[in-house]
Amino acid sequence: MIRHRAGQTAGSSVPVRLDNRVAVVTGAGRGLGREFALELAARGAAVVVNDIGVSADASRYVPFIAADHGEPAEEEPATVAARVAAEIGRLGGSAVANAADVAEEEGARSIVADAIRAFGRVDIVVNNAGVVITAPFEDLTADDLATVQAVHVRGSFNVARQAWPHLVAQEYGRIVNVCSVEGGLIGSPQFAAYAAAKGGLIGLTCALARDGDRHGIQVNGILPAAATRASALSGKKRAPHVDRSPALVAAGLTWLCHENCDASGRLYALTAGSMRMIFNTVTSGYVFEGSGPVTPEEVRDRWEQMLRPGTGRI
Repeated sequence: MIRHRAGQTAGSSVPVRLDNRVAVVTGAGRGLGREFALELAARGAAVVVNDIGVSADASRYVPFIAADHGEPAEEEPATVAARVAAEIGRLGGSAVANAADVAEEEGARSIVADAIRAFGRVDIVVNNAGVVITAPFEDLTADDLATVQAVHVRGSFNVARQAWPHLVAQEYGRIVNVCSVEGGLIGSPQFAAYAAAKGGLIGLTCALARDGDRHGIQVNGILPAAATRASALSGKKRAPHVDRSPALVAAGLTWLCHENCDASGRLYALTAGSMRMIFNTVTSGYVFEGSGPVTPEEVRDRWEQMLRPGTGRI
């Protein structure tokens, strides 16, 4: 058993444990995924650490590695997941490595098969694998869009779909999809392809939660902000005094994976040790009256009234 790296949980004498649970974490070789795998293992879960080792956007990380951020300049792709699995083992946990591509159905099948083969079950799926392709919209191509969607949307769909029959059979499961404020809350220049994929993943999250309701399967999404290779090279300015360690995001994710957490179909923003639920609402609006068709002129004239805050419902 791994001793929890952060010590006793503040405010409670009952620790959050995941003993006898088996988790699959994709994209777990570095950054957020690595922290998720380590924290789940620290809480008692056996973990399948999945990572292909090299991303479709690998060339953009060359400056990061060259700046000596602690990553090997040369490394076999298959060893990336194995290194994290070995780290978990050294700490007293249980883990196996998998280097399959989530974008391929066979790859996703192998990830879940490894969980069943090594540990006899699967309880938790964390869809973290991702790729970041940014460029001015006029320079983006259909292939760029297909690449990010293949990992974020199809990859998450593939892994969840392969785990689904096992979760249904045991009438229990937890799926957490790693979404983004891009595609969920904001829009940023040059992020059109990435935001489109993350927006698709948010839609998958919300719909899959409703499919899981009758099976005891809970599905949620997190929108994390942390200091990773991707964020370091995004070009966005960050507050220098804020601790953006990936480890700070792992606590919220771990609770969403626990059997006593009853949330499903929700989105949560996690950053710098904070956690906030995100939800959609509508304004009170305006109900168009009269027997005739609504005209653009009436929309114009009622525009400010339509925008007033309230407790409207769709």
